[in-house]
Amino acid sequence: MTEINTVSLLQQMQQLAAKAQGNVAESSESAGTFNVLMQKALGSVNDLTQQSDMLKSRYELGDDRVSISEVMVASQKASVAFEGTMRVRNKLVQAYQDIMNMPL
Repeated sequence: MTEINTVSLLQQMQQLAAKAQGNVAESSESAGTFNVLMQKALGSVNDLTQQSDMLKSRYELGDDRVSISEVMVASQKASVAFEGTMRVRNKLVQAYQDIMNMPL
């Protein structure tokens, strides 16, 4: 199973927030880095969700090697990862709206 390293995720989010507050115009290199970071995060969330769905299906079909605790932990991991991704998305949308509403 893929583990979510919350400390690493928090540090990455703090670094992104510091860059966003400190730099109005980003270089294409940092924009590319952010793009790669977001793609990895979304891929990770997708992997966790698929893994959770697979374990649920195996448990429902009666696989003796899958326990209900494994299913519940995988489900909660996927849920937390999705919720975290949605919060980051919401913050990005809010930042975009704030920038768009700035007076010239």
